[in-house]
Amino acid sequence: MNNLSTTDTASNVHRSFGLDVCRTIACLLVVFGHMLGHSTPHPVLAGFSFLATFGVDLFFCLSGFLIGRILMKEAAHWREQKIAGVTGFWYRRWMRTLPLYIFFFFVSLRFDWAGATTFVEQFHYLVFAQNFAWNMTDFYRLSWSLAVEEWFYYTFPLVMLLIIGLGAGIKRAAVIGIMVFLLVPFLARIGLPIQSVRYDDARYVVLYRLDAIGFGVLIAYLYTWHRPVFQSLSSFWYVPFVLAVTLIVLTRQGLPWTAGSKFEQSLFFTCSAIFFAALIPAFFNLRASRFDLINRFVRYTSLISYSIYLGHIFAFILVINVLNRYGLHERIYTNPWLVYPIFISCVYALAHLSYTFIEKPFLKLRDVDSFSKLKFLKDFQRFGAGK
Repeated sequence: MNNLSTTDTASNVHRSFGLDVCRTIACLLVVFGHMLGHSTPHPVLAGFSFLATFGVDLFFCLSGFLIGRILMKEAAHWREQKIAGVTGFWYRRWMRTLPLYIFFFFVSLRFDWAGATTFVEQFHYLVFAQNFAWNMTDFYRLSWSLAVEEWFYYTFPLVMLLIIGLGAGIKRAAVIGIMVFLLVPFLARIGLPIQSVRYDDARYVVLYRLDAIGFGVLIAYLYTWHRPVFQSLSSFWYVPFVLAVTLIVLTRQGLPWTAGSKFEQSLFFTCSAIFFAALIPAFFNLRASRFDLINRFVRYTSLISYSIYLGHIFAFILVINVLNRYGLHERIYTNPWLVYPIFISCVYALAHLSYTFIEKPFLKLRDVDSFSKLKFLKDFQRFGAGK
């Protein structure tokens, strides 16, 4: 969630274990939530499949925090660099997210759970136009959250650059940008026909969900300029935790699907984002456990979380097809205690492969290219100073 797309190899030595825990929890909530839709789990257990929704919400908040910190640091140079600063940010984000997204897009054309389709019919997915302010189809449905992320990457820096260009400082530009990204989605959910579509569809719309990332950016703002407030949120972590659990319990009881007004449904989105964003400081200050095996599992799951997110449905499809091919469907698929461990093993195996052969090479290329650009700029500055 962050995104599902916020792990950088270049910064591994500076990784926060607590944020790795946050990313791992978010990732596994999505995987287990979707997995509970398969086989025949106990009805009580199957009833918790909705937790996948909160996994994505947590991803959004984490992504907003991580990317917000990067933007507030890099924006300090935008007055001089102007467009170069923003395009540099886009380049790093897109090299991080687009290769794997495009790979699974082409895989989906043939093996998506909704059935095969054609490139011409789904071309709009390559420009993230599948769900900006409208419902998306069932094709490559996991991509809805990536569309939210990509539109945030594209628009939030532009808002900040515009405000900076009008003469504001970095801090004011960040505040205005955050306000825009908190208010516009809320007003859109109220003003646009959210009741004409089911809540379960509305939550996939980009315009309705950008505030989840915006609240993460708000936490990054507090970390950057109001550290005591950030630390207070960490100290009183149990308050947003209890509120988040309450929200989950209410969801288990039928909210927000049974909410009777646009305002109530929209408020649910807002509360979910606030409660999970308020937990980020506690995760940030969390330290590694005494058990090395747990620490290694958390770090590795966090490292390949983007591959896990985009690939886990295809891992499920692969397992089901193999079971059908060898006549094992009735004996294994219908038994969750047998098929779920197979699902998880396949998810991690596929994620390991896609991370190793797709994500990692592009990250290395990006980091090498970025280092070369930085070296060129420094050499150019020295040459100018020498003149």
